[in-house]
Amino acid sequence: MRGMRPLAAALLVCAGMAAFAGPAAALILPIERAEQRSLDFAERTCARDKHCVSFGVLNCRRQGPKVVLCRIFDERRTPIQGRYRCERLIRMSLDPVSGRLPITGLGDWHC
Repeated sequence: MRGMRPLAAALLVCAGMAAFAGPAAALILPIERAEQRSLDFAERTCARDKHCVSFGVLNCRRQGPKVVLCRIFDERRTPIQGRYRCERLIRMSLDPVSGRLPITGLGDWHC
């Protein structure tokens, strides 16, 4: 019986850690939330460019439970170059502690 006490204590510690980490580990970043965050980012990007005529999100795909990649586009129209569209891949990673959704990676623009 005496040998069981350390084992029982270890199991209790593991169960306590799992209960504490469980809610944070169970969080999954919804694609809809990532898409909205991407749209906000594209809107701010477009607002800084006087030649941008529209913006949006083409698609989003999950890279992991808390990571989503979205492709945004920035449509432009200039007198010299005419109308063209640029695309960029952005990566968002959910911070389970704060619930924030920072952009953690930016791909190159492809026009």
